[in-house]
Amino acid sequence: MTDGHYNYKMIFVNINESQKARLEDFFDEIKFYYYTVQKKVESVWDTKVKHKNTLIWPGTDCTFILTVPERNLDKMLKNLKTFRMSLPHGIVMTAGVIPVDRIIIDFLNEDIVPAEELLAKLKEKHKVK
Repeated sequence: MTDGHYNYKMIFVNINESQKARLEDFFDEIKFYYYTVQKKVESVWDTKVKHKNTLIWPGTDCTFILTVPERNLDKMLKNLKTFRMSLPHGIVMTAGVIPVDRIIIDFLNEDIVPAEELLAKLKEKHKVK
């Protein structure tokens, strides 16, 4: 069984897609590598701040999903605030912090009993012929 994957937080960072590479460079600089990115996110932040990828409301955002041990949450929020302060004033950057009960990094080594009948059925269905 894997251990040590409890007491985590997920931070959802939404930022203008034009800043994606800059935020990725920042994460490299602080040696943070536990995130995923979703590009081409359409967002509405205000009546006049819309990124709907249309002629009227151009542009898109992206969402970074960061996985952070709870003990490192305040440090990461401080890093994100510092990063935001380095950007031009008009860039939209928001974040949401969500508690995570458990993170499973490797299902094969996790102490979870598989459904044997379903496993046999799936193996048979996808058998190379």
